[in-house]
Amino acid sequence: MLSFIEIENKFKTKVILSNIGASIYDIKTVDKDGFQESILYTTKSKDDFVTERSYLGKTIGRTGGRISNSKFTLNGKEYTIKSEDPNGLHGGLDGVSYKEFDYKKIDTEEYIEVNFSRLSPNLESGYPGDLNLNVIYRLYKNVNKLTVSYLGKTNEDTLVNLSNHSYFNLSGNAKNNILDQELFIDASKMERIEKLIPQEIVSCGTIYSFKEMHKIGDYLNDKEIIDNTNGYDFPYIFDNKEEYKIVLHDSKSKRSLKIKTTYPVVVIYTCNYTGDEIMNNDKKMTPYYAICLECMYHPNTINSPFLKDKKDILRASELYNETVEYYFEVEND
Repeated sequence: MLSFIEIENKFKTKVILSNIGASIYDIKTVDKDGFQESILYTTKSKDDFVTERSYLGKTIGRTGGRISNSKFTLNGKEYTIKSEDPNGLHGGLDGVSYKEFDYKKIDTEEYIEVNFSRLSPNLESGYPGDLNLNVIYRLYKNVNKLTVSYLGKTNEDTLVNLSNHSYFNLSGNAKNNILDQELFIDASKMERIEKLIPQEIVSCGTIYSFKEMHKIGDYLNDKEIIDNTNGYDFPYIFDNKEEYKIVLHDSKSKRSLKIKTTYPVVVIYTCNYTGDEIMNNDKKMTPYYAICLECMYHPNTINSPFLKDKKDILRASELYNETVEYYFEVEND
C-alpha cells in the first residue's frame, strides 16, 4: 500500500517520506524571512512521484550508478543486470527504487525515526543472494539535521552500493534554477567519465573542481562538459580533510545544506536530462533546476581495474552500514 509519512522538527523542517523506494518525496525548510518552502525539485503530484523514472528522491540500488555492459563477475560466475540502460543504471529494471517497503515510525526524545525494511530476493534484477535491507531516516529535534542510514545483510556474496537520488534546489519551491547556487566539495580528485562509465582517477581541473566554493553555473556550459555529459555527472573522491564533505548555498534565500558521510565518493548530477512530469514549480521538468548529491562507493567498482578495493562487494559474513547526514542552515537578515 502506498504511504507518505510526514515528520517535522521545531526548526520548521518538514520531511515527507514514501514507502515506495524508501524515498524522500519532499523536504521543506525556512528561508531568511522564515518562509517554509521545498528545497527539493519534486513532482507536484504524489501519483507522478510513484510513476516517474528520474529516480526523484528514491533509494537507488542494489547498485547506484552504472554497471558497465550490465554485467559483472563475482566468485567466478557472471551475472547480468536486467536493464533498459545498456549499463545497468541504478540497479536495473527491477531495482529497489520503485519497490514497496514496510516501515515503522518511532518517536524518541532525540529524534523521529522512520525505518523502512525490505527483503530483496535472490536474483532480483540479476543480483545474487537474498538481501535484507533497512533504510533508516532520523529527523532530529534539537539539531536541524536529517540522517539516512543504509543497513544490509545477505546470505550470499553480492553487490551493494546504495544512495539517495534527491534533487536539491535551495531557492524554495524551485523558483529559480541552480546555476547561481554555490557548491563546495571536499575533493581534489575525481573519476574521468567516458560514455558515462568511469575510466580512471584524475585531478580535478578548473572546470570540474569545487574545492573552492563557486557557482554551479560557472563552468557547466564548457564545451568539454556539455559534449561529454550535458552537465555535471561525475564521481568526486573525498579528500577527508574537511568536517563537511559537501556544502550547497543559495545567496538569495540564505539557505545552506551541509553534508557529512561515511561514504568515500559523491556523484553530482545537475538534472541534465528530464522527464515530462509537472514539478513543484508548476512547470515541466527542466534541465539544471536541481542537483543530485549521491553519496556512495565508487560506481562500477567491480568492473574498474583502476580500483583495487572492491567495496561494492558485500560478503555473506559482513554488515553493510553507511550513513549520510544532512544539516539545514539559514542566515537570518
